[in-house]
Amino acid sequence: MNLHDLVGSSCRLCPRECGINRNLHKGLCKTKNQLEIASVNLHFGEEPPISSKNGSGTIFFAGCNMSCIYCQNYPISQLKSAFRVVSTEELADLMLSLQKRDANNINLVTPSHFVHLICDAIRLARKKGLKIPIVYNTSSYDKEEVIEMLDECVDVYLGDLKYVDSRMSMELSGVSDYFEVATKALKKMYETKGELVLENGIARKGLIVRHLVMPGYIENSKKALMWVKKNLPKAKVSVMFQYFPAYKAFSHSIINRKVNVDEYFEIVEFVEKLNLDGWIQEI
Repeated sequence: MNLHDLVGSSCRLCPRECGINRNLHKGLCKTKNQLEIASVNLHFGEEPPISSKNGSGTIFFAGCNMSCIYCQNYPISQLKSAFRVVSTEELADLMLSLQKRDANNINLVTPSHFVHLICDAIRLARKKGLKIPIVYNTSSYDKEEVIEMLDECVDVYLGDLKYVDSRMSMELSGVSDYFEVATKALKKMYETKGELVLENGIARKGLIVRHLVMPGYIENSKKALMWVKKNLPKAKVSVMFQYFPAYKAFSHSIINRKVNVDEYFEIVEFVEKLNLDGWIQEI
C-alpha cells in the first residue's frame, strides 16, 4: 500500500476518513485531489533551527483536515479565499526556487491532506537537485501509518500537541479524537526521525513538538507538556504564546482574548519546573 492508495475513489488519507471521491468532490479537508497552494516565500518567524538567518522556505497549502474556530490562517485553511492549483512538477520547481534563494529548508505548512502528491513532488525535486531538508509542519492530526510512509520524504517534523481533552478539541477544532491521534503520530515521528540533529545550527533531522498556549485553558497546556515530558523526554519543545482571537474566536466566551501575563508566567514556570528543552516564545 502507498499514499495514493489511501486516496483513490474513497479518501482515507487522514484520520477523518471521509470516504469522499476527491477526484470529483471536495473532502472534509475542503479540497479535491489536486495540489492547492496559497503562498510560497521565505519565513523568518519559526524556531531558530528552522528559520535561522536565511529563512525557511515556506509553502502554505490551502484547506485543512481540522476546523479550528480560532485559526490564524483561516482565509487559507477554512475559507480558501486565495489559492492556486499546481501540478507536482510545478511544486517541485517551487521547492527548487526556494533552494536557489538560500532557504534553510522546505517548510510544508498544513500538508496532511496532500501528502500523496507532495511526496511525488519531493521525489521529482530531489532528482532535479533538491538537497535541503524537508520540514513537515503539521497539527499532528495525521495517521500513524501515513507518518511511517513519509519516512523517505520528510527530514524534520514540526508537530503540534494542541489538546489533551476530547471535549475541548471537539469544541475548538471539530475533532474529538485529536489527543489519541496526535500522540500516536508524534511517537511515530520520533520513532522514525529521533532527536533533533543540527548542522551549523540548522535542523537537519528530527522532531520539534509545538504547543500553542490558549487563554483560559492553562490546565490543558500543563497536561500536554507533561505528556511530552513523560513520553518524548528527549524531544525539543516549542511553547508558543502568539495566540490572538481570529475567525470565529471572537464569539467564544473563553478564547476571545489573548493570553494574559499571569497565564504566561504560570506556564513559563511550569516549563522550567519540567526542565523541558527547547524554546519559550515571549509574550
